Amino acid sequence: MPPRPTATQVPTQPQPTADLPAVPAPVTPATPATPATPPPATSAVPARVAPVPSPALPVTPVTSAPSDRLLGEASEVIALTNAERARAGCAALTTDRRLITAAQAHSADMSAHDYFSHDSLDGRTPFQRITKAGYEFSAAAENIAAGQRTPAEVVRGWMNSAGHRANILNCSLKQIGVGYATGGRYGTYWTQDFGTP
Repeated sequence: MPPRPTATQVPTQPQPTADLPAVPAPVTPATPATPATPPPATSAVPARVAPVPSPALPVTPVTSAPSDRLLGEASEVIALTNAERARAGCAALTTDRRLITAAQAHSADMSAHDYFSHDSLDGRTPFQRITKAGYEFSAAAENIAAGQRTPAEVVRGWMNSAGHRANILNCSLKQIGVGYATGGRYGTYWTQDFGTP
């Protein structure tokens, strides 16, 4: 198992935790932000933090509906995310089935095809996937992660990264969907899709 790098190391391959901060519908991703200056809430800036290598777990097929365990993990991520928002004075995010569909499909796809990226292997962006799921948004954002073993670990990792934290604590985002899948190189794949209609 490779050593666990610190959050300040620059990965040499796609690494598990990335965020795509909120953007108005017509905006496309720009260049990565520096950790010292968090991106504004209206930018689309991918960010990376430390990977968490994991032993292989069974693959969650893209075509299968989430199991009770997967739904439980996603529900706990939402609860922990809303707890962080409450501490910052933001309203709780409500779940939206279309955001859940987009997030779950992306986590399952990354797991099944062993990759880690905001963009799907077919080139679709998070915003295209969210729209394809039927969600019309005025703003949207995405956090992804891989290798974290528990909801608490993944939310803690996101909160310790400026870009991810900015998405979670963006009070203008109103709804969420979370996806969780097992398998692939990192063992677990997590997606948070945020939106405001």
